[in-house]
Amino acid sequence: MRTKTDKKRSEILEAATAVFLKKGFEATLMSEVSEEAKCSKGTLYSYFESKEELFYAVVIAATSPGAESVLEGWAASAEEFEVQLRTFGLELVREVYSPRFQAVRRLVFLAPSTGELGQTIYDRAVRPYLDQTARLLALAMEAGHLRRDDAAVAACHLCGLLESELLLRFLLHALGDPSPDELDAVANRGITAFLAAYRPSDCEHPHK
Repeated sequence: MRTKTDKKRSEILEAATAVFLKKGFEATLMSEVSEEAKCSKGTLYSYFESKEELFYAVVIAATSPGAESVLEGWAASAEEFEVQLRTFGLELVREVYSPRFQAVRRLVFLAPSTGELGQTIYDRAVRPYLDQTARLLALAMEAGHLRRDDAAVAACHLCGLLESELLLRFLLHALGDPSPDELDAVANRGITAFLAAYRPSDCEHPHK
């Protein structure tokens, strides 16, 4: 039995991404992925036991690095809160509406709605970043930068506002390739709306 390696796993994921993007989830055959990856089906199944598991891995591999860098940058920043928040918004919108991310996201939206596929993708590829955003917002509430509220709901509001001008157009294939200036303007308006809703009132004072 051959030893599994990170290099071969990455090669399989790259091949699978290409095939999924070309044919969609339902029409893709594992034999096509193994052919694209230049490996046997046995090798492919030794890394991923099913097409569903392979699909989950493709989605997570394609979306996680950008999302993680956005969150880590916010958590590590020593800048003022509003500057951090606007940087977070700009980077998130740029990442989510990059050509690569859009292609993978559309692939997910076109996957069958039956079974546990959508729920599993949400649990593995979406919820962790909403949870982390909520934790960061909770810290901001504790520090008095935002009014106290349900941080999980606030995270949904933040992400929703950042996408509010683009998501419907994306879903209807009417978005095209937004310019960097357009994305930056959208992100700034989303953050401004979020701050208007969550900025603490004059009577709220941290640690009192």
